Amino acid sequence: MSFFVDVVTEDSFYENLMLGVMKILENSPCVKNVEIDMRSPCDRVALSTWEQRHCCNLPEEMRNFYASVDGFLLTWSLDISGEEFPVGKMEVGDLASLKRFVGTKEQQTTAESSRRDGLQLPSFSPRCKLFEIGQCGESKIILVYQITSDQCEPGIWLYHETKCQWHFITNNFINYFRMMLVHLGLPLWQYCVVGLSLPTWVEQVFFLVGPHLLPMTAKLKETISTTLWNDGPINVIDPTIFKGKENKQRILKKK
Repeated sequence: MSFFVDVVTEDSFYENLMLGVMKILENSPCVKNVEIDMRSPCDRVALSTWEQRHCCNLPEEMRNFYASVDGFLLTWSLDISGEEFPVGKMEVGDLASLKRFVGTKEQQTTAESSRRDGLQLPSFSPRCKLFEIGQCGESKIILVYQITSDQCEPGIWLYHETKCQWHFITNNFINYFRMMLVHLGLPLWQYCVVGLSLPTWVEQVFFLVGPHLLPMTAKLKETISTTLWNDGPINVIDPTIFKGKENKQRILKKK
């Protein structure tokens, strides 16, 4: 099913961007204080300046995202016996926070270029450009530009700083944003995606808010490699939403 929105207000923009996730959270009996930080679009001059400074183009879906909203933040609290604990977070940093990640000297020495599951792992060598787009526990979420066969192939990876290990998340920003929505901003949801173990307290939060997302109940690793992120769920993000909120005429599709 599709529908046409003549004028896109800020509220309708976020409603379509979130694909109904806010209502899911608000209807959960153990979730309280669901708050979203509404932000203005990023200046297009700033986008061009960023690309010139780092000598690389932002992936198209990320450029359109920042042209629509300069970062994203949604938080929620967990209600346990009447006491609220801020645990839920969906976050994509603003453009100013999208900075090069060079690692420490120890990390540069320890992390070696190798292959895993047919993928070329990122490295701190000149053939890779790394940009931090978020944090996850002891790990960083990195936008990776890898130069292979004279082509630059951006992707999103998790880098575990303590273990100096790389874990592939997805090959584009739209998929990453969709994963974030599906996992409701639960703590360490990126660990769940790449198959890393979760602390006991995090598993308990998953059981309360999204038990179906735990690997032990959903066999998530198999799902990731087969259909969930390749084919996508029934509700998908329409990339045309990321065309700059200053463009008031827009078609928003919801399947």
